[in-house]
Order: sequence, then C-alpha cells, then structure tokens
Amino acid sequence: MLLFRVLACALPFAGCQGTDTSKAAPPKPTAIEVVDATKSVVARVVPGRPCRATVEGVELLVGGRPLVAQIGTDRWTGEDADNGTTLRKNDQIVARIHAKQLFDANGIPIIRVLDNGDIADKANAVVRKAVAAANAITIDTLTVTGTTDVAIAAMLTARETVPEVRGLAACHYLLNEQH
Repeated sequence: MLLFRVLACALPFAGCQGTDTSKAAPPKPTAIEVVDATKSVVARVVPGRPCRATVEGVELLVGGRPLVAQIGTDRWTGEDADNGTTLRKNDQIVARIHAKQLFDANGIPIIRVLDNGDIADKANAVVRKAVAAANAITIDTLTVTGTTDVAIAAMLTARETVPEVRGLAACHYLLNEQH
C-alpha cells in the first residue's frame, strides 16, 4: 500500500520531464531582399533588434525606438512625433516618414505609396507600380522577397533618396511591427 502511495505521488511529476517548447528559441527573422534583373542582391534587411540593413553597399545597424544608427562618423536618428518620424543625420533633418510617404528635409513629398500599389512622386505622378504576389513584390525590374508590405518594398527601392534613408525607412516599419 505504501508503494502505491509513493507511485501515485511521483507519477504526476514524471510527465513534467522533457523539453519545454515554450522556451525554445524563436524562429530566425526572414530577410527582406531586393534583387535586380541580373539576380544581384541590391538591398537586404534583417528584422530584429538591431535591425540590419545593407542598401547598395551601405551597412546599417539600426536600434530603436527611437531609431538610431552610426555610419562612420555620421550619427542617424529618428524622432517620433504625431506628424511621423523625422530622420536626422548629425542633428540635421534629412527626411520624414509619415502615412506611407517619404518627405524631404523641407517637407516636400519624395514618394507616396498608394493602397493600390502605385508609387507617386512629388508632382503626384505615378512613377512606379508595386505588384504584390504571394511571396514577393515586383517594382519595375526589382523583386522584393521576404515581405508582403508594399510600403517597406517601396521605401527600400526608392531611388529618389540615399541608401541610408532607404535602410532607415525599412527598419522604421519593421521596428514598428515589433514595438
């Protein structure tokens, strides 16, 4: 009878041994890549903390919120406000991101991403079209994989601005998703 009581008390604990899947490592983030017509990778962003972006050879490690990155002697920051996120290089305003739009330092739109995938310039002329498929977005001769977010794809491929702003804009969206 004593043996039965010992086994009855020990059995509930026997089931608790093994691997705890709730503490398993999270899956690695999927990289977002921009591939040109020659199949060369022209931009790559890996979500996470920090967000890692390489755009046309410029590498950024972006921390945040608020956004912060150091490239050589240049310090990039992103200040969040009601009118969007203002990007600064060494305390000088370079751009602002707000409502799927990228503005220059003077507040003039550089690009605007419309819900139908159209990408408009400062004159409101459609300059490109983002076409989303199940696992990629095509913009002109560029293919963006690893995301279905047209705004991220449009910002990452925005040839109207410098690579640093493109990388910061992509990380801005990705860090917002994780926030």
